[in-house]
Amino acid sequence: MLACNYNPAMLDQFVKQALDRARIRPSRAKGQHFLVDDRVLARIITAAELTERDYIVEIGPGLGTLTVSLARRVARVFAYELDDGLVRYLRNWVLPENPNIELDDIAFNKYALEKVIERAKADGHPLKIVTNLPYQISSAFLHTLVEYAEDIELSVVMLQREVAQRVTARPGDPGYNSFSIYLQTWLSPRMVCDVPESSFMPPPKVKSAVIKVRALADSEKPQPLNRDIYFHLVENVFRQRRKIISNSLNYAFGHLKSEQVEQALQAAGIDPLKRAQDIGMDDYVRLSDVLDGMGVMAKRKGRAWEEEE
Repeated sequence: MLACNYNPAMLDQFVKQALDRARIRPSRAKGQHFLVDDRVLARIITAAELTERDYIVEIGPGLGTLTVSLARRVARVFAYELDDGLVRYLRNWVLPENPNIELDDIAFNKYALEKVIERAKADGHPLKIVTNLPYQISSAFLHTLVEYAEDIELSVVMLQREVAQRVTARPGDPGYNSFSIYLQTWLSPRMVCDVPESSFMPPPKVKSAVIKVRALADSEKPQPLNRDIYFHLVENVFRQRRKIISNSLNYAFGHLKSEQVEQALQAAGIDPLKRAQDIGMDDYVRLSDVLDGMGVMAKRKGRAWEEEE
């Protein structure tokens, strides 16, 4: 993975001037950390595979650094900004020279996205999300990506690095957990680059990373016979992630006898001494199918999947 290193160039000076014009002091309480690394900006633009027909959603445009770079390359940018001072700056200094940017001073949510999806479909334009995401909405945003995966051609998103590692993790990786599997059941995420703290003004206290996400085609999606059992299995074995899978499976389906657990793992071809974080998605699909064949029941009560798991 290529790291995006700090490059003190024109972008740094632009941000300083823009903050002076806007009469804004970056607020750590609001999570305001403005990108001043033009190499990171270039990597985001490249990863987004932009075309002149694209409609783009950007959440939290800030001073419009990424927004303008997008607007110069695509058909339309739909930007969502809540900070009053930044909204004034964008309307006074950015929008007049970029008529293809539509700015809404509302919180981005699934209902806002639905309107843009409808607009993109009606106008016949592909829709992408390209954003330096406000980190406090990461969980809700990732759930939204899953819900509307088939309507979004591509997403390029900057996240807290720890979250990005969980989203893209594979079996055996430190961040691999039930949320990794949940997302990767619907999406294909990959890491684009790490972003150091020095790439922002002011520097945040956490490291960041850029990821690229596509929806899986139907032929690529795991196809468990019973999704309730599959998700119940994954969700619960990771609650006992430090235990070997035979013990974790017994926890997930407490009504199973030890010999049934052993039989299920053997039939699925899974080493009973492995732990949950060392087992791949295909293995979990096979195991859930075996459990379904054994008549196991699972009731999922709509528990939210969180990236902190």
